[in-house]
Amino acid sequence: MTEEIPHSVAEARADGRLSAPSAARNLAPILKELARFVPSGDVAFEIASGTGEHAVAFAKAFPDTIWQPTDIDSNRLISIDAWRAEEGVLNMRMAQALDAAQPDWQIGPASLAVTVNLMHLIPAPNAQAVVQGVARNLSPGGHWFLYGPFRSRGAFRSGSDQNFHASLIKNDPAAGYKDIEDIERWAAQAGMERVDLIEMPANNLALVLRKR
Repeated sequence: MTEEIPHSVAEARADGRLSAPSAARNLAPILKELARFVPSGDVAFEIASGTGEHAVAFAKAFPDTIWQPTDIDSNRLISIDAWRAEEGVLNMRMAQALDAAQPDWQIGPASLAVTVNLMHLIPAPNAQAVVQGVARNLSPGGHWFLYGPFRSRGAFRSGSDQNFHASLIKNDPAAGYKDIEDIERWAAQAGMERVDLIEMPANNLALVLRKR
């Protein structure tokens, strides 16, 4: 998968931890909605864990679940493990290098997948490959909690979304916002169905899909 475009500035600390302001801003509403789908006593994995701040928060909020963070970038993998060590969470595994757009990757089976702010940063073929990979690694009945900014039938949800999309495609013409309908269509083809579509702060959405 082509390295995704950074969507926020991350502050680097001496111990290898990265900290992104956006991670702190969206954490509380994500935790609130995610709680309905977290499997107690089972495994959950996160695609594109970024700095690792969300991963440790998930592990602390849901201690009966084993959390597997992943990322494509070596510096973020270091950051994830540094956050894990700093917070002392025992139900979070070491970060795993993963290019989720590649075929046949295997992490599961797991009962939950979480992805935050990825789809708009990568080309559509890569996004479709991520959908297929998540479906392949979920157990039947497992859920995918997919959070981020989306369009609907080509329409943006706000002027700021349209401006952000324009800045993304200026950097990489293949990146940019995806239509929520396309995500659902790819998911259906991969054996998943929509359970919920949740309005989130700042015009974001949380699409929850279930593996049939």
